[in-house]
Amino acid sequence: MNPEKDFAPLTPNIVRALNDKLYEKRKVAALEIEKLVREFVAQNNTVQIKHVIQTLSQEFALSQHPHSRKGGLIGLAACSIALGKDSGLYLKELIEPVLTCFNDADSRLRYYACEALYNIVKVARGAVLPHFNVLFDGLSKLAADPDPNVKSGSELLDRLLKVFFSSGSTTSTSKLLGRCSGTRTASFPSYCRRYRMNRMR
Repeated sequence: MNPEKDFAPLTPNIVRALNDKLYEKRKVAALEIEKLVREFVAQNNTVQIKHVIQTLSQEFALSQHPHSRKGGLIGLAACSIALGKDSGLYLKELIEPVLTCFNDADSRLRYYACEALYNIVKVARGAVLPHFNVLFDGLSKLAADPDPNVKSGSELLDRLLKVFFSSGSTTSTSKLLGRCSGTRTASFPSYCRRYRMNRMR
């Protein structure tokens, strides 16, 4: 990452902390991001909100550097918390980079991705239903993760999603079941098929 690059409205201190190897420093940066985004929400400044999310996604969560990716994940979760009920307006932008990190070779990073997505989903609540398909696919990939921490994190996320899935309307539930069945399910490995069948019960 180019240290001279301008990441405004993220301050140099936030950028530096997001890239830090220590979780505590990245957590401090996340709190600053949460405060910043809350200010933009109060001002109804959607342009700056989108810019912060895009920067955290492209420059951090999808970075080649593992510490930057970790910083991006916690930063995106902080954005969701700050947005509150308005997070539903930005879910696609918040979710996609996190799901990409589900494929990371670093098990610690996969765990942080589960943690970030859990926080995003917890805030967005029922607004995640239109995105259930991609979330379902992402969790299917982690159904047999060799790392117990990642698997535990994905199970917590799965239980949270199940709450919103089961509380959705009958029409929405039927549509989602249709998407998750048929030839697509048959093309997945056996452990993913079992995972999907369990989710439909």
